[in-house]
Amino acid sequence: MKVVALLSLMFIASCVAQKKTDLQCYMDPLPEGFCGEPFIGYTYSSVRARCVIHETQGCSISGNFFTDKAKCEAKCKPPLTFSASPFSYLAETAFNEASKYVKQLLSQVL
Repeated sequence: MKVVALLSLMFIASCVAQKKTDLQCYMDPLPEGFCGEPFIGYTYSSVRARCVIHETQGCSISGNFFTDKAKCEAKCKPPLTFSASPFSYLAETAFNEASKYVKQLLSQVL
């Protein structure tokens, strides 16, 4: 029992040290009960640094589970900075700018 408490404290301390204070984003999605109700949503993957689709069954679900991808990324995805990941930053910035440009063109055409 002491080992579990010690490991939990070490995990919390490492998250705080890395400025990852919202522990919900680093928990597993936890289905509760055996109702068999299907749930399809999103869970934050720290390995992929983004929210991915997650399917499970239960009566309800708690932990790292969101019904909306935008809410998941707003709460859990770290801000993308050039110094942390220059290629991803440039690629995502270019994609966002291109998306805005295409939306503008479509709104003018339609």
